[in-house]
Amino acid sequence: MPKAGDILVVLTYAMVAVVAALGFDRLGLMNTQMAWLMGALVFLIAGQVHAAAARSQEKSMFQDELHQLKAANLSMLEELEAAQVRLDAMAPGATGAGAGPALSESGEREPARTDERLVAELLARLEQAGATAPHPYSAAGTGAGTRAPGASHVDAEIVRDALDANRVDLYLQPVVGLPQRRTYFYEGYTRIRDADGRVLAPAEFLAAAEEANLITDVDNLLLLRCVQIVRRLTKQDRRIGVFCNVSINSLADEEFFPAFLDFLRRNSDLAGALIFEMPRAAFEQRSATAARNMARLADFGFRFSIDQVSDFNLDLAELQRAGVRFVKASGERLIEAARGQEPIAGRQPGALAPEDIAGLFARYGVDLVAEKIETEAMVVEVLDLDIAYAQGHLFGAPRPVRDDVLSAADHEVRRAG
Repeated sequence: MPKAGDILVVLTYAMVAVVAALGFDRLGLMNTQMAWLMGALVFLIAGQVHAAAARSQEKSMFQDELHQLKAANLSMLEELEAAQVRLDAMAPGATGAGAGPALSESGEREPARTDERLVAELLARLEQAGATAPHPYSAAGTGAGTRAPGASHVDAEIVRDALDANRVDLYLQPVVGLPQRRTYFYEGYTRIRDADGRVLAPAEFLAAAEEANLITDVDNLLLLRCVQIVRRLTKQDRRIGVFCNVSINSLADEEFFPAFLDFLRRNSDLAGALIFEMPRAAFEQRSATAARNMARLADFGFRFSIDQVSDFNLDLAELQRAGVRFVKASGERLIEAARGQEPIAGRQPGALAPEDIAGLFARYGVDLVAEKIETEAMVVEVLDLDIAYAQGHLFGAPRPVRDDVLSAADHEVRRAG
């Protein structure tokens, strides 16, 4: 605020204090000396309130400017990298992987990769994986004609065929706010269909996908689908968000991540509605590359969630720094932790009252989500813990998104990009 404005504000508070003192004196509420002391107290309180408000406003403006500078810095770095690629491509004899975008027959450079080419790249990687990855039941995998102990009963070829034929479905389950039970988010799940149309849940195909090195491609296709549906949902309600499961391998994949980051940058208006979710163990074991790429996504406004949380002795400051804004755990486990004698967020057992746990997480910008809520009795117990969000079959089971909806959403994503 300009100095003239500060002087005007101080004079205004002084006039209020004088009027208050005269009022106390004239109305006989206190003697003259006490009235003027009360006026001085009014002046001091008003000044402190104004100073606190000014500091809060300056801090908010500083944080906004810092975020904008980070985003601008990332964009500038990407533009410099793109310019360097173009310069390398223009150099005589530039060929191969470092040659940059190819030239058409007319001599014009081809446009940057579109969303369709991103999907095409995934399918190409699937074909490459099919040529190089050992079959789970082959001699190279488990011994000729034998089945590995504990191996999934779904053949990896079924997974590969479903991916090649684009038989990957997106299922959505609502995440509601408590106590109103209004839907604020959805969580996206992957389902695949075999050639006979049978729907396979992740528990049936994930082991085979991991064995054949296909899990990253499954995750990446799911991410594209989530962006498609977020674009559709936010047209109806800007407050709706989608939790999209992501493999930590995808975030550490330096070959794929730059294209994916560019895709998200072109859809950065969805940053507030798309939350990337990963298991707690994967988050805590993330590599330096994955952590750096998470930070790049966070600088564009994207948020993260961790699930499969079995204990709550979490480093909340680290979660805050990494952009984690949601922690998911089963409602039953949350209730046990609140009642039990175990450390929570570095606090000694019993140091926190059950109803204060969610507030402690919220002070670090992290919301607790109670999962697997199946009964009304569990809702009542979760409400006693003052937890903001809940998810489970009681509020709605995962349901598939129709193909026509995905097709329309895909058209909107391409148009927005």
